[in-house]
Amino acid sequence: MNLKRTIIVCLTCMFSILWASGAQAQDQRFRIGLKCSGNLSWIAPVTKNIKKDGSGLGLSYGLMGDYNFQKYYSLSAELLFTNISGGIQYTDLLKYTGTQGTQSYQNVHYNFHFKYLQLPVALKFKTREFGYITYWAQFGLAPSILMSATADIVDSRYPADWGDDASGIRVNKPEDDIYQFDNFNDKIFFMRLPLIIGGGIEYSISGNTSLYTGIRLDNNFLNIFQADKYTTAKNHYVGLHLGVFF
Repeated sequence: MNLKRTIIVCLTCMFSILWASGAQAQDQRFRIGLKCSGNLSWIAPVTKNIKKDGSGLGLSYGLMGDYNFQKYYSLSAELLFTNISGGIQYTDLLKYTGTQGTQSYQNVHYNFHFKYLQLPVALKFKTREFGYITYWAQFGLAPSILMSATADIVDSRYPADWGDDASGIRVNKPEDDIYQFDNFNDKIFFMRLPLIIGGGIEYSISGNTSLYTGIRLDNNFLNIFQADKYTTAKNHYVGLHLGVFF
């Protein structure tokens, strides 16, 4: 998808420009660091033909940078690879086709796995240093581009040879009653645009080096099922972030 590639390039360039401009600052107002986070994610249904059915665990990792334009205020940007997941159950009848013909099933459970490239950009507010500890809070947006999406169906009712009649996607051989779709990208919107809010602490080690930790809510407000006019849902997560600034 050309639009998808264009957005990925633009997001990467934005982060590179911020990094390069900050690196030229002579007063050490720009800091760069590495971070990772674990998250608890879920899918929140909007339409009544689906309901929430389980949460999932995910992981993020990448770069982070702060540009301190005032003593207690900074512009924060990150470049992250993020995995999130979540389960839903369809309450409508769904039709699937296999060697035994087309059959209808109800209460089909899908467990989704998403991989995104994220560029969170936020305003960060910091306190003065208490001993070695500085408290911070942030508020912003985290544009996210879908890299891949897959789905598992966890149920022993379904034969191993059927596929989704609407998309033509085939199902792999089941293992422990888990039926995996090879790919689900055509059903998932290629972009997320979540609002992020979080807070935490930094612990100063020496000079500009500090340890970073915090909790952040990533609250998406775009429909992930843009290709399905009957189904609307949004995926969210809460993450525990760890990192180090240099």
